[in-house]
Amino acid sequence: MAKPQVQPELVPKPNVHKFGGSSLKDAIRIEQVVATIKNKVQTGDFVVVSANGKVTDLLLGLIQGQTDDIAKLQSYLFDLVTAVLENPDQLIKKMTQDLQWLQSQIILSDFNTHEILALGELWSAQLLSAKLAESELSNHWLDARDLFVLNSQNQLNNTQAAKHKLFEVFYNCGNEASLPKLHIVTGFIARDLQGQSITLGRNGSDYTATLLSDLLSSPSVYLWTDVDGVYTADPNVIASARRIEQLTIAEAQALSELGSNVLHHKTIAPILHQPPRLKINTCGSVTAGTVVEKNKPKCASQRDFKVKTLAGKNNLVFMSIGEVDELKARQIQAQLTAEQIANYANHFDKTSHTLSFYVEHDDWFSTTQWLKKQGLAIQQQLSGVSLLSAVGENIRQNHQVVSKILNRSAQFDVHNIHYPANDHTLCVLLPDAQAPQLLQDLHHTFFGLEPSIPIVVLGYGNIGRQFLKILNSKKTEIEQQVKQSLSVVAVANSRFYQFDEQCLLAQHIELNEKNNDGQLLQKLQRYAGKPLVVIDLTASEQVAGHYLEFAQNGWHLISANKIAAADHAWAKQIESTLLKSQMTWLKNTTVGAALPVQNAIVRIHESGDQIKQVSGVFSGTLSWLFGHYNGQKPFMDWVKQAHEKGYSEPDQRDDLSGEDVYRKALILARECGFEPEEINFKPVLPQEYLTGSLDDFWQQQDGINAHIQDLWEQAQSNQQNLCYLAMVNAESIDVELVAIEQQHAAAGLKPGDNVFVIESAWYADNPLVIQGPGAGKEVTAAGVLNDLIAVLKT
Repeated sequence: MAKPQVQPELVPKPNVHKFGGSSLKDAIRIEQVVATIKNKVQTGDFVVVSANGKVTDLLLGLIQGQTDDIAKLQSYLFDLVTAVLENPDQLIKKMTQDLQWLQSQIILSDFNTHEILALGELWSAQLLSAKLAESELSNHWLDARDLFVLNSQNQLNNTQAAKHKLFEVFYNCGNEASLPKLHIVTGFIARDLQGQSITLGRNGSDYTATLLSDLLSSPSVYLWTDVDGVYTADPNVIASARRIEQLTIAEAQALSELGSNVLHHKTIAPILHQPPRLKINTCGSVTAGTVVEKNKPKCASQRDFKVKTLAGKNNLVFMSIGEVDELKARQIQAQLTAEQIANYANHFDKTSHTLSFYVEHDDWFSTTQWLKKQGLAIQQQLSGVSLLSAVGENIRQNHQVVSKILNRSAQFDVHNIHYPANDHTLCVLLPDAQAPQLLQDLHHTFFGLEPSIPIVVLGYGNIGRQFLKILNSKKTEIEQQVKQSLSVVAVANSRFYQFDEQCLLAQHIELNEKNNDGQLLQKLQRYAGKPLVVIDLTASEQVAGHYLEFAQNGWHLISANKIAAADHAWAKQIESTLLKSQMTWLKNTTVGAALPVQNAIVRIHESGDQIKQVSGVFSGTLSWLFGHYNGQKPFMDWVKQAHEKGYSEPDQRDDLSGEDVYRKALILARECGFEPEEINFKPVLPQEYLTGSLDDFWQQQDGINAHIQDLWEQAQSNQQNLCYLAMVNAESIDVELVAIEQQHAAAGLKPGDNVFVIESAWYADNPLVIQGPGAGKEVTAAGVLNDLIAVLKT
């Protein structure tokens, strides 16, 4: 009876190193590869190589009929060999023969594409072998087609034979004395069951490396690429992307299935059962690269499952095929993979019997041709789609991670949310044009501060500029407070706007797009039904007229504009609409600038107390004007100065008409739950001075000065002061300019201060008094910021 064959073991076990095409594209990089081999590669290790630089692309061009590429290919190869080798003649002679054979093949109609593509790896292996020999590093090169036989699914079919072949290679047919230091192996190529050459797809050399590693039981596999590891995102897109020190096998496999540029889609499969340490780095790197090791223990808590990286793939084409059953759908997916057509986000709809998937644009033509040959009809096609994927072990078991991804994605025109078969990935498919912003948002979310919902600032006058100035100067503190990065996407006035989804903060704001016909509001329709906060720092009736539309779009509102808030019926409709979508309307700066008047009223109501009356000086501008006016300087000079300091409304008549105070009184009445029927409202100035244009108003300044002078002198004769007072209760609203006694609570106000006297059932004998600055761009901007922080914290 024959003894069972004992599988040979290699001692010591060799490591496997793979060098990609970009690492071998020119003489300088090949020198770096040689230096890496000298420093990092041990005796008996295996080195897998891809084709040099652009060789594969030029070969593909020839296959596709671009005959001029033969001259480009020859020039590139000969220049490279001449630059790398001291004695290039022998290799150039061999390449010349290969190129002659190549020319003879491409004129045929039935040439073997894979035989042609294999030339790239063959030339690369021979070039590196010759360079190492010149550097006195003993080596030999191997054609991987003599090692690997793969089935139709690109799975190894000759495991035992390949192991014996490698054993013979390692020990050089049993003669240990002639053991070469290095074994150079072609990546990317193998043979099929019929003995024909096949290729393993883009980045297939990674797969060659892990196949070798599995057969050799290697302790480590090194993938030397053009980057020093796997990053939290593509560093070419996200400047703040960071290198990941460690990935689990599950995470690496998930990345490879997404068509990662660093890991081939079959790279991980051979080493799943007995994983070596997989190290990804670049030649000459001073970092440790990224190490791929065993998975986390199963007992790890949900909180340990975090996003490790964000993978992106753009320029995809969505395709759907109808009238197929589930078995046929699976067969199509398998056959596409066998044709080396990468397909992503596959989904079979059992109801409509439809299979949908995405392919790379470069594969679109071959995919459509293959489908036609199979007699399959394409129902839908959509190009320009990006696939963004969050990857981390078991992240789909972490509901916070899933929720954040879905919430951030809700702001974009998502084509599909895809849940792969594993728990380690969640994919979002959306237009190419929007992918960079979502990638930026998600990167902030998981590796920095999560971006806030988009912020739109309407009004770029004194208050608007001051508000943005505060956001810029206090950005770090504000972001730490709300645990989000501020995302101001638009700033506008009535004539111009600036828009940037990447955030306008830290930029020079220059309103350069026309806005005279509501162009910004049209642009903002892309956010309809998505989170957004609109900050209205205007005094515009036109802007206030859009509040209901904003509410219907599901947007938060922050108002310094009093117009809508002072209209009881209009405000009620807006609030009712916002309530349905659980959005917020904060208008604390409509009364008292940054003073917490409305908050105090809300708290009093919530405590069960009943407010009886609110009275006082509601206008910081009028407080400032009458606090400074002493009969020595014309009243209108003080009005000009108030405007210059940013204390007044853009149209000063809004202050001097008393309309501003009257609106505040209406707002407070509504906040208090009052519905007064008696209105006693008198403007600061007689109506004759307030009609006409703003120019007409200023032309009457002499008459205005005389009118105020007369009133002031009358008050002074009775030892009184002029004060524009308001009083609000359930029965009436009283707003008028009066002469008050010296002992009145408003008589001692600092110019510019407001005072609000709140009387309630509990604050009857000793009313609650809120006093402080009620005018000025600084305090109003600060109050708006308080409202914004409150919204962002919800």
